Amino acid sequence: MYKPVCMKGKKWRSRKPVKIALYSIYLFVIVFIALEIILRIYNPFHLRLKGDKIILPVNQHQTITNSINPKLDSVIVNTRNGLGFRGPEWPKDGKKHLSIITVGGSTTECHFLNDQFTWPYLLGQKLGDSLNNVWLNNAGMDGHSTYGHLIMLNDHVKKLHPSVVLFLTGINDVETASPSFHDNLSTRGAWSDFKHYIFENSEVLNLLLNLSRGWRAQKFNNTTHDMVVLNNDTLLRLPDSVINKRVADQQTYLTAYRSRLLQLADTCIANHILPVFVTQPNQFGAGKDPLTGADLELFEVEPGLNGKLIWRMLEEYNEVVRNLGREKQVLVIDLARLLPKSSVYFYDASHFTNAGAEKVASLLAADLLPVLEKQFPEYVKAGSKK
Repeated sequence: MYKPVCMKGKKWRSRKPVKIALYSIYLFVIVFIALEIILRIYNPFHLRLKGDKIILPVNQHQTITNSINPKLDSVIVNTRNGLGFRGPEWPKDGKKHLSIITVGGSTTECHFLNDQFTWPYLLGQKLGDSLNNVWLNNAGMDGHSTYGHLIMLNDHVKKLHPSVVLFLTGINDVETASPSFHDNLSTRGAWSDFKHYIFENSEVLNLLLNLSRGWRAQKFNNTTHDMVVLNNDTLLRLPDSVINKRVADQQTYLTAYRSRLLQLADTCIANHILPVFVTQPNQFGAGKDPLTGADLELFEVEPGLNGKLIWRMLEEYNEVVRNLGREKQVLVIDLARLLPKSSVYFYDASHFTNAGAEKVASLLAADLLPVLEKQFPEYVKAGSKK
């Protein structure tokens, strides 16, 4: 006997997956909006600190396992506090402390040195031997040039009203005419595309992004810089004409570099902060490495660039810093000339080993301490001032 087919039931069954999909999308949107509202009201994760322009990672504890660079520790702990800096938390009685913040790029951040072995940490310890209530934090950001330092100063540092800000600048400004990728990486609005906009402004997406980064850091945590192996097998001799031309080409960038340094100094002075500038040291230049005997002038740092050229170029920027100090009557610590060129202190052209960070801290403390004792006598420990 013929049985009529129920077309209504067939249509309902054919529409069921569509309805389920639409309901799933609806549910996802509702949950996403609810989470967005909740995280904006109360965010228990506190993974980033938003300024007007710059976004800092906060309350992060990263463990890096190193097996590729014998000059670095095998296990490296890098901690960010509630301010997004490396160092102790802001004290409750902060106004009673001699507060110092270091600003710079990767040679300040010391990302691949343990918390207690970075030169800012060690500098704070050394200053604390002679001064009471020293609070020192490290606001260095990997890859930042003075473009990034200006944002960091205006967006976060000056709002803390520190007593002193110490700037180590130079290497990331060489031949830099605009903010670098790393300057833009933590800057709100640096990219105008929709993807970056929503990740900058969505608490949910940023939470997922940071959790993903944390997972990847645990899975692929062998991310240290390679060590530069010094020898006399890879020597590069460049004609003086080539070197002189490349050095002369730096004039295109030096005027703007000076302008950014002036802005850093003037902003500090206007906010009653003592600015201190530090010239940028480098492993390469005149002489031979005392450990390996490698020629530090002729060593080929990269194709077309030997030690002599990189040092000549960098010194153009260091000289701008020295001249700024004389012009503005602010302290310049000439670390570029004070720190010996030795593979004991560097694991590549610019970054410090543990021994290098210790040496940097000692050299900076020797020049900085007399100025701090004079400017802030109320913090000098009894019997410590000579």
